[in-house]
Amino acid sequence: MIRITVFAVGVGVMMTSASANELKVIYPQPYTLFQRDTAENGVIGIRGTFPADKRPEKLEARFAGGAWQVVDAHPGTDAFAGTLPAPVGQGLLEVRGADGSGLAASVECVGVGDLFLITGQSNADGHGKEMVKLDPKNPFVGVKYSRDVWSEGSDPSSSTGEYGSPWPIALNRLIPDQKVPMGFIAAAVGSTVVKQWHRTEGATAANAWAPGGMYARALEMVRTATDGSMKIRAVFYYQGENDMTHWNKLTVMGDYNEYKTNLVAAISDFWYDYHVPMLIGQITYETDRQKCDNVRRAQQEVCKEHPHALPGAITYDISGEAGWTGHYTTAAEMKAFSDRWTAAILSGVYGRKEMAPPELLSLQRRGEKQLVLTYSQPMALKSWDGRTGTKAEGFRFRVGDQVLTDAQVVTTDIRDKEVIVEISRGLPADLRVDYGSGPDGQGRITLRSAATGVPAPMIFGRPVE
Repeated sequence: MIRITVFAVGVGVMMTSASANELKVIYPQPYTLFQRDTAENGVIGIRGTFPADKRPEKLEARFAGGAWQVVDAHPGTDAFAGTLPAPVGQGLLEVRGADGSGLAASVECVGVGDLFLITGQSNADGHGKEMVKLDPKNPFVGVKYSRDVWSEGSDPSSSTGEYGSPWPIALNRLIPDQKVPMGFIAAAVGSTVVKQWHRTEGATAANAWAPGGMYARALEMVRTATDGSMKIRAVFYYQGENDMTHWNKLTVMGDYNEYKTNLVAAISDFWYDYHVPMLIGQITYETDRQKCDNVRRAQQEVCKEHPHALPGAITYDISGEAGWTGHYTTAAEMKAFSDRWTAAILSGVYGRKEMAPPELLSLQRRGEKQLVLTYSQPMALKSWDGRTGTKAEGFRFRVGDQVLTDAQVVTTDIRDKEVIVEISRGLPADLRVDYGSGPDGQGRITLRSAATGVPAPMIFGRPVE
């Protein structure tokens, strides 16, 4: 049974104070979220201290007004530890001595639900200018673990405490939809590269900028946040921009094989340590067409090829009015970025098939000048911010060394799942098609799911059948 206890969002939540003569709960802290084990239940880990001269025979606890249960039948000299089976929900955790000693303590806003690990670089960490607050009408308070502290999950939610991130917006949609407490561990760090995000021998959290250092740092954050249980629901990864530049000396500089090899290693390592899937975001355009396409192709392919990878946010079309600045900063950009993550989470984590991204099933020629793209779901023509049009933009046609742009598109006819694109010249036998390559999709009227607005998948030099 799900127990719902609503706390006022933005209001300070505290543990009961404890002096040297009182029972003290060391873990959990206010806003701590425990990953559930089943759809309805989880386990709350509890540890604390008490005065040695007031050692109780045993310790009991209860959650959200439930029944008292023994959590430590044989406490130590001045410390206790144990676990409390608990239903999915959020509420007050109470602990007491079971022998009438009067020892008691409580922790507010403890939850059992779904906990996510955020990894990658600055756009995963957050660079938004607008601070988003959690909706007080949500059935549960969303939470975050950042800078060694559990807290309410509103912005500022970047690791520096300066910016907004996509995750409070996502929590405002996901919590009411799933009716489960949710939160995130903010482990993403700006300017990092893929070689820092998989296990490497000798890597430590203290030397996070070395190869494997960010992986070691994230592992340590999860260990601290969960008090060693290491239980989370999924890993979200959005990274790749710095693997096209020289800033980070560990960059792969847009090398397709090197990026893909390291990303596969990261997915495998996160699975090994957490046994959860990794949702891979596909970055938007940055700096160099070929290097960026190499990174994005690797990201798209691993989601099909690796058994523990799932598609994350697809973002090649998002761009502000002034062009791409390197970060999602405005309210509109951040909402679009968050909406893409929300769709990916609903599809990949919660099995909502209608939220899955479109899949290109075939690319065929029809007559001399028409291309027919068949997708897995009904399609539409729109920009990321809702503008409509009559011709699909974002195409690139290659014949040998010759490159033709989407200016060659004469008409676009969408018939449910079928998209018929007519171009101004005949289609040669060796024609190859790109879609969303480089900056071609940014801010443009592009193909996308009619139901969710998620963009059509990128196409990388695909021959026409």
